[in-house]
Amino acid sequence: MRIFSNPFEAIKEVERDLWEMGITVHTQTMQDKVIKNNPEYTTKEVRGYAFKITGWQYNYEDLLEVIKYFFPDNYLNVMEYCMIESTDRLSGKALNPGNSYLSRLEVWKEFLHDYKFAYTYSERIAPQLTIILEELKKNPETRQGIINIHSNICPLDCWPEHTEVNVVNISKDLDNRGGGGRVPCSMYYQLMIREDKIDLIYTMRSCDLLTHFPVDLILALMIQNWFAVKLNKPIGTFTYFTGSLHAYFIDMEKRGIF
Repeated sequence: MRIFSNPFEAIKEVERDLWEMGITVHTQTMQDKVIKNNPEYTTKEVRGYAFKITGWQYNYEDLLEVIKYFFPDNYLNVMEYCMIESTDRLSGKALNPGNSYLSRLEVWKEFLHDYKFAYTYSERIAPQLTIILEELKKNPETRQGIINIHSNICPLDCWPEHTEVNVVNISKDLDNRGGGGRVPCSMYYQLMIREDKIDLIYTMRSCDLLTHFPVDLILALMIQNWFAVKLNKPIGTFTYFTGSLHAYFIDMEKRGIF
């Protein structure tokens, strides 16, 4: 695993790794869009990709530097999105559509249906936030401080042939596979207290480098900082893992990669 001392150092090397080691992959769908016949949505991809940031303390200027690198023409709008989205996610309220999407309307407007999204991170984080915070206070050595994003389970009546006790219910996200609906790219955030510092492990199934990765990274660092402030502890290590880190040809061309 590669180890970096700050977010900007990390994102530059992550980008280089993708260009140097990525293979060509063309998936059938992107979220709920069918893209199998569109060559613009061919990707470069690295699989099972991970890195760690250690020795860094949270500050706004470093995060803004990340956004400027990826979005030089509209970095203020994207940074505004990050700040508002972070507030939504950490509000403890299940907000939909939330307040942030207007700052990146060009990205999110196609996913709005009847003025709502299929899901928001705010909706999924809200019921878990206080529980995990209290668990970390009560059991600071715990390995169970997980804020789960993917696979929210649905009621048993969505799987009526299995009604016995202790059955693991099928999830709404699993039911949306193959383009049936939007599925979260994030799996979970795992908070741990080690050496009296707040560590965060952020796991994703999939991440689009040029549209979402810098935003996902910053929002995860903001969540880590929120817990550090609430628990009155310094930030420890940040560890990132994704099953698929990729970039679409259409975005690579705009960035001048070709």
